[in-house]
Amino acid sequence: MGFKRDVHIHAPIDQVFRVTTTYEYAPKVLSHIADIEIVGDAPIGVGSKIKETRKISQTQVENMLEVVEYEPNKRFAIHSEQNGLDLDYVYTFSEVDGGTRVEFEGKIKAKGLRNIMMKPLINRIIKKEDGDHLDKLKQYIHNQDSDEK
Repeated sequence: MGFKRDVHIHAPIDQVFRVTTTYEYAPKVLSHIADIEIVGDAPIGVGSKIKETRKISQTQVENMLEVVEYEPNKRFAIHSEQNGLDLDYVYTFSEVDGGTRVEFEGKIKAKGLRNIMMKPLINRIIKKEDGDHLDKLKQYIHNQDSDEK
């Protein structure tokens, strides 16, 4: 179970890839992300860890993301395991019509009877939290470009 999204951003592929893979936009435009920290030395690549702090209800929850695929300007994937849930987020980038197309697929795998039974609800929650993040990414990049002019 999971969900897919795509967006066309009027910006160069290298800029879109950089902003996406460093998560610089996340705490600035996603209200449920309190903080993002790249753990260890740059640059980001396969094996890099990203500590994410999310606001869930009245609490903050930390989660460790691991980069499992990293092909500059083409593909980026992260994996997360927490409380019996495996999350995989895969981004594919391509140059189109003077900009960049970003395709996203979020995959959720539940472990344990409780999580398996709750999977439809969990999927809806994650979709609600992350379903519009590509639109927010697009907005951030377009605002960034406007500020530079």
